Amino acid sequence: MTMMLLLAACTSGAASQGSEPTAAGSTSVSTPSDDSTTATTTDDADSTIAETSSIPEVYFETLPPGSALPDGERCAQLVTDEPSTENRPENNTMNSTVVTIPPVEIDGADSFWNDALAPRITGDFAGTTEQILRWGACKWGFDEDVTKARAVTESSWRSSRAGDETDDGQLCDLIGLDAPCPQSYGLLQVKGTVHRGTYPSTIESSAYGVDYAMAWLRACFEGSMVWLNVEGDLPYEIGDEFGCVGAWFSGRWWDTPANEYVGEVRFHLEERTWESYVS
Repeated sequence: MTMMLLLAACTSGAASQGSEPTAAGSTSVSTPSDDSTTATTTDDADSTIAETSSIPEVYFETLPPGSALPDGERCAQLVTDEPSTENRPENNTMNSTVVTIPPVEIDGADSFWNDALAPRITGDFAGTTEQILRWGACKWGFDEDVTKARAVTESSWRSSRAGDETDDGQLCDLIGLDAPCPQSYGLLQVKGTVHRGTYPSTIESSAYGVDYAMAWLRACFEGSMVWLNVEGDLPYEIGDEFGCVGAWFSGRWWDTPANEYVGEVRFHLEERTWESYVS
């Protein structure tokens, strides 16, 4: 008998920016009544995720704004209860490293959501690359396959990936490097010159970079980043997961670069590109 973790998929905002966040809680697990294939269906009739041989028994979907978020320990238990093969052995050192650093602020988030979310950023997990991505998706309440597709787009699931090289000495100084220097690091390419305090932890620990990047996405998703309301762009909306995915890349709300980036993520999501990675 299979087991499905039912996390309600969100297609529209369910809470206002000023609503009080619910205390972190444990997730609920539903067990089907027979051994037939089960599926979770979002509000969009065309968006159905069914259990197949390539989908874990426990599947994490997007939690609506204002939802209680599972804690990291519960998510660690859920993802490590299932076998996982490392398909990027070169990630092993970073995947097994847990860092301890002072709390950082979530760049661009207001004080309310920084107070609510930033203390949860710990990077306190070690596992395979897939487990780390699933742990981050579970902990911050996002669809695990979207998270895996984002990591394909950002780094091809290589923790050591460094990008956004700059010749600007002042930018490199912000992370203590000489120019030219890369600015973005890890599976989800956290930009150290923007997300202050995340470097060098993002080159030491796979889980830390994922934890921070997913916290940023949750703050955006909850409506914290009103600065994304820029004249000429579409209006920033609470609960738009892909809008926030695009903003992580471009820093704007559904501008052309964001649209193109989201297109890449959707392509890898549809193709399940990560399943082609072999050790």
